[in-house]
Amino acid sequence: MLKHRLFNMLILIALVLVIALTVQEAAATAGMMSEADPRKGIRSLACASLPSRYSIHTVYNEESAMSLPYTEDDPTGVDGGLIYLLSNYRICSK
Repeated sequence: MLKHRLFNMLILIALVLVIALTVQEAAATAGMMSEADPRKGIRSLACASLPSRYSIHTVYNEESAMSLPYTEDDPTGVDGGLIYLLSNYRICSK
C-alpha cells in the first residue's frame, strides 16, 4: 500500500510540475506576441537594423562587366538580396 501511495504522489508532483512549466511558457509566449505590435517591439528592432534607403547605389564591376547594387554595408544583389531589402522597407513603412 505504501508503494502505491508513493507512486501516486510522484505522479502528482510530476503532473503539477508539467502544468506549471506549461503555464510559464504560455505566459512568456503571450508576452512576446504583445511585443510584436507593428508600432513597437520585434518589428521595430528589425526595421531599425536596415541600412539607410538612401545608401542603395550601383557600382560597376569590371570583372563581371555588370553594375551591381550596393548599400553602405555590402552588395545587395546576392541571392535576391535587393528584392528582399526593398520588401522589408515596404513592410517597415506601414
